[in-house]
Amino acid sequence: MNKAIAIEMQFFLVSILWGAIILFVYDLLRIFRRLVKHNEFFIAIEDLIFWVLASLFIFIMMYQQNNGIIRGFSIMGMGIGMVLYHFALSELFVSLVTKLIHILLKPLKILYQKLRKLLSFLLGKGKKVIKFLLLRLKKTIASVKIALDKKKQKRLAKKTKRQEVRLARKKAKEKERDIGKKKKEDQKKKAKSKQGKRKSRHRNTNTKSGNHIVQMERMERNRIK
Repeated sequence: MNKAIAIEMQFFLVSILWGAIILFVYDLLRIFRRLVKHNEFFIAIEDLIFWVLASLFIFIMMYQQNNGIIRGFSIMGMGIGMVLYHFALSELFVSLVTKLIHILLKPLKILYQKLRKLLSFLLGKGKKVIKFLLLRLKKTIASVKIALDKKKQKRLAKKTKRQEVRLARKKAKEKERDIGKKKKEDQKKKAKSKQGKRKSRHRNTNTKSGNHIVQMERMERNRIK
């Protein structure tokens, strides 16, 4: 066989292998989708990312094996590889692997369910305990507030009493001062009235003595005559 033909035949077989490898990787993605439920939006995004990576892989392999030259028989070989793998191994591989993973994950699922039930039970009890503690805290806070309000009221009452006592003392002192001022004023008035009486008496005595002297002078004049 010619050497060039052998190289081309080898490249064709490698292209078939590439097609099978690409579809094998896509089957791994299908297994993942069967294990974990996906939305249509995420499935579309995954398909887009997969085929972009697959095209990059094909371009790299073409560049390495055939210097980046794209040939029709290589694309046909990849298509043949994908079809052969799909009808020969794809469904069997996906179903067997998913069943095996489900069997392996069954005890983990049972453990997860039990742990979930335990956690839900603990969370329910924890919520009840937290509610009870919150109610107790609210009651204690309310009682503390009431006690503080009572203390504040007592302090305010004491302050008001002190202020009232101080005001009463001030009023009593002011009354005492007013009484003292009135007494002093009365004493001054009495002293003034006494002085006025004395002056009037002195004037009366002076007038009487003056009249007596005038009468004596008249008597003497009469005698002389």
